Amino acid sequence: MVDLSPEELDIAQALGDRASESIECVRINRCRMNCETFQLLVDALCKYELPCLHTVDISQNRVGGAQAGAALAKLLTHAPTIRFLSLGWNQLSLVDLKALAVTGSGACSIQCLDLRANPLGTSHKLSSKKAKKHVESEDNIWVSALVAAMPNLTHVQMAQATIDDSSLVCLLHALTANVSCLEYIGLEWLGLGSRLATVRSIMSGLVPADLATPVRSLHLNLAANNLGDGGVKIIAESGAMLTSLTLACNFITERGTGMLAKWLPSSGLLALELSDNYFGDQGITSLLVTDGRRQSAYSPYNQLTSLGLNSCCLTDTSLRMLTDALTYNWAPLASLRILRNNRMSPGAKVAL
Repeated sequence: MVDLSPEELDIAQALGDRASESIECVRINRCRMNCETFQLLVDALCKYELPCLHTVDISQNRVGGAQAGAALAKLLTHAPTIRFLSLGWNQLSLVDLKALAVTGSGACSIQCLDLRANPLGTSHKLSSKKAKKHVESEDNIWVSALVAAMPNLTHVQMAQATIDDSSLVCLLHALTANVSCLEYIGLEWLGLGSRLATVRSIMSGLVPADLATPVRSLHLNLAANNLGDGGVKIIAESGAMLTSLTLACNFITERGTGMLAKWLPSSGLLALELSDNYFGDQGITSLLVTDGRRQSAYSPYNQLTSLGLNSCCLTDTSLRMLTDALTYNWAPLASLRILRNNRMSPGAKVAL
């Protein structure tokens, strides 16, 4: 059901002659559905047996409030097979989802949670630091319980969400500490470039307890956050270890790529996305070469298999350097993306 008015949302009519047992996906987008309408919809859905339902997508509506969380918990309890829950572009806050933290809420089956562009949390405006600390401590408890109720989460998307520093750090630390199967965290367009202390706290949650700890198979997407070289410095000096990192569109210069070069051998990274950072050939030099005076002095071997350099203002000089670096086993690259670099000669290639 897409682009309908709330009055037109009719589950029985949408089902028609089809058996409810065959339903795998419920999609209701851009219908101006508010919390009350969503509650009625859930009540209607719960009248049917839904043993095959695995996807619920109610993005781009007006759903929000504690009642919405309670309705979600009811639906998840009724249909515990739901694995993909898309709630993006609504009016939900984290506290609205408290009902999912209750044992038996059905949230344990969720694998992919989409919270994009929601007002997830705002800072506490309290008069004293003691009161603020007490409230944040309580938040930590229930946010941890919320995450613990979803032990099978693999993907969490929060791009364009409005969320205060404390709530963001609390949620991410709970995710990285308690969800072992987590594969992807999307934090695009959160304005983290002006919240570098938060970036430091986020990365601290990815520092292994000891060197013997295996590298997390995790993709962290920090694209379009205006991090600049200051943000890259925090990441590179954090000691964090993960397998995939996206830093596209972050105003990174050759100074930033130089910091990344020093971090790469110990980072555990298999994939690095640097597209849409206009550092040009100087950035490639900093990334590949430890000593700018000696073109053969390539950075220590790293384990990168995927590198994204689309739209980075590269020329044929960068291509030659990349070819030379790979000859010297700089990295076992299997994927190199160099599209939309208009300063390159037509048909220029790098042999992997």
